[in-house]
Amino acid sequence: MLTASYSHEIAILNEISGEADYIAYDTIFLRGVGVSIEGAKLLDVSGGEGITAVYRAGKCYVIRRITTGNGYHEGVLVFNPTHSPVELDVAFSYSTPFEDILEADWGRVERHPLQEGNTLVWKGADGRVRRLKIEEKSGKIAVAPRSTETCFLRATPSVEGGYPIAPPLPAGIKLDFLVPRAEPYIGGMAARDLERLLVRVDGNLFPLAGIPYFAAIFGRDSLWTSLFLLDVFPELARGVLLTLTRLQGRKWDERSEEEPGKIPHEYRFGELCQAGRIPFSPYYGSVDSTPLYVALAGEYLTRTGDRGTVRTLRESLTSAVGWILRRLGEGEGYIRYGRGLLENQGWKDWKGSIPDESGEQAVHPIALVEVQAYAYWALRLAGELELTDLDGEMLLKTARELRERFNRDFWTGEYYALAIDGRGRAIGVASSNMGHVLITGIADRIDETAERLFRPNLFSGLGVRTLGTEERAYNPMSYHNGSVWPHDNAIICLGLLRAGKVGEAKALARAQVKAFRALGKIPELFAGFSEPVPVPYANCPQAWSAAGALAMLRVLGGGRKVKFREQRVRA
Repeated sequence: MLTASYSHEIAILNEISGEADYIAYDTIFLRGVGVSIEGAKLLDVSGGEGITAVYRAGKCYVIRRITTGNGYHEGVLVFNPTHSPVELDVAFSYSTPFEDILEADWGRVERHPLQEGNTLVWKGADGRVRRLKIEEKSGKIAVAPRSTETCFLRATPSVEGGYPIAPPLPAGIKLDFLVPRAEPYIGGMAARDLERLLVRVDGNLFPLAGIPYFAAIFGRDSLWTSLFLLDVFPELARGVLLTLTRLQGRKWDERSEEEPGKIPHEYRFGELCQAGRIPFSPYYGSVDSTPLYVALAGEYLTRTGDRGTVRTLRESLTSAVGWILRRLGEGEGYIRYGRGLLENQGWKDWKGSIPDESGEQAVHPIALVEVQAYAYWALRLAGELELTDLDGEMLLKTARELRERFNRDFWTGEYYALAIDGRGRAIGVASSNMGHVLITGIADRIDETAERLFRPNLFSGLGVRTLGTEERAYNPMSYHNGSVWPHDNAIICLGLLRAGKVGEAKALARAQVKAFRALGKIPELFAGFSEPVPVPYANCPQAWSAAGALAMLRVLGGGRKVKFREQRVRA
């Protein structure tokens, strides 16, 4: 799979079939775009900002080039190197489904777009009119000796009708300033990945989560991406805070899981999402986005001194901290989640990704280890920096009590448990989640946690696995149960640094750089073997992977250092 992207527009080429799909506004406008070229055999294919495939047809060379940007653009250039004229048949094939990108998982909708000249028109269930203008030059072409001829397919989409949040527009910013001189290869790769994902939403900078399937607004992903880059690119954090504030929950809605003060998990622009048939515009099914939103605001203020921006967020921060306090009260001292639309609602949100010792999905309601740590981080910063209208001393007292309770209940005697399950039992499963507590300042057991993360069953030599090899649910090729995630490792790396474990932080950063070099990319995840093995379904580029890589390079001394606000709250 190769991708070409321009903001939220994406072309995906299946390297085996040679067919491409085109997605814009979370809508699959074109599917299975193929080119039939008489006698052509594929020689090479490469991707990046565009996709290029080279064929041989008899003695002629055929170059197929796919790009996006205000539509799908495919050009087919035929070069005849001989001294005799050549004729070739070039034909495009494709379908125009106008399909919501999430529709495959929610039930297909049959559509019959109207034809208006060379434009297809579909009025969706959300009341919006989606159009696709198609221009094509193909058929039998005559190529003179030592000359070239071209064919092309252009498809330009549009959507009539506004959105609560404007569709993303390309930011058009070069991120060369993020690349450390000491590591131009990995740093350059990461910066280019981020350039493809960086957009403006209503004028504010924002990182889309990933390509091809997560080119949308995600709360958790954008918060971590901007936290990783906060020391060198604080403007991104400001844009993320302002964008997520606009989508913050204000009412109770069981279907979308919206709650007052809650920060969204995901926002999509597709027809069925916007019509409410699929609850992703927005969907609020995460319990970590809200405390991370508060933590980012506090860290942003500490780094930049921008009290003006934080002052405009005060009402939203008060509401977000109110959500944290309410959920702590309802959860008997911990933020928990029940079974919602997503079975799990931390960063490991896939089915079965929070297993117990038997390898089965843990019993709900679940209190994740890292979410309690994020809540502590948020309460501490909100209290110390007076981010809200709530009493600061009360917030600090609540943070102290949470810290004391956490270190008592989550400690298994060897490491911090993955979670406390619905039966009130600490799940004794070794996971990467425990490493997240180090960045927040909640952990008493720093030495033991650092040591446990580097044992061979968790540390693969290329990074910390999401789940230890001795666990019943371990699968190195899975999404969350044994794979290695770069952003996960970046959080752990920065946590080790904050906890004073500089040697361990640098060792982990070096392991990740070794993996990226071997893979030739910085993917969403890779397999948890001791050798670098790509996972076929992993998105690349992925914003928090790229940003995390840049943060780890800074840990290695390749640029400005990572800073944290000193912890002042003690148990």
